[in-house]
Amino acid sequence: MVCTSALLLSVRHTPIRRASTLAEVIKKCLNLELDSIRQAGTWKFERIISTSQSSHIKIENSKHDLLNFCANNYLGLANNSEIINAAKKALDDYSAGLSSVRFICGTQTIHKQLEQRIAKFHQREDTILYISCFDANAEIFETLLKEQDYIISDELNHASIIDGIRLCKAKRLRYKHKDMFDLELKLKESFNENNDNII
Repeated sequence: MVCTSALLLSVRHTPIRRASTLAEVIKKCLNLELDSIRQAGTWKFERIISTSQSSHIKIENSKHDLLNFCANNYLGLANNSEIINAAKKALDDYSAGLSSVRFICGTQTIHKQLEQRIAKFHQREDTILYISCFDANAEIFETLLKEQDYIISDELNHASIIDGIRLCKAKRLRYKHKDMFDLELKLKESFNENNDNII
């Protein structure tokens, strides 16, 4: 904070010809900030994996096999031979990349085929594929909920759900993590007004 204040004063009172000095001040401030992150023990070191994604991996500069507990490869699909072969075939059939977002010219027959298969499996009229849960949650709340609606959410929900809720116009209530009594209070609070939907 002190560094930021000093930097703002420097910016205000530094002539253009002293831009190199200002760059040095900025660099010094940034280095101080980085040092404080390291000292706090919150510096994020990038671990470079030198093997394929699996439950057992190796990282660069290590001779040991490691168990990977932090990946999103929950079902082991990243190194499934059937999926790898299907991906290779898809590269030959559809090329590498879509060259556009879906609503312009990025929807291909393979998307529609997968959506239809998923809809049939779940016995639904249709399905929409999203590239990630973040994208899905960012769009679904904003699309379905209006200003008079309520959305009630656990305070420790995934960041994608929290961000999706922030983007929508609905009234937002958070209940304490796994606290059904607090959830009941929030439900009662939301029923007091004239609303169409409560989620």
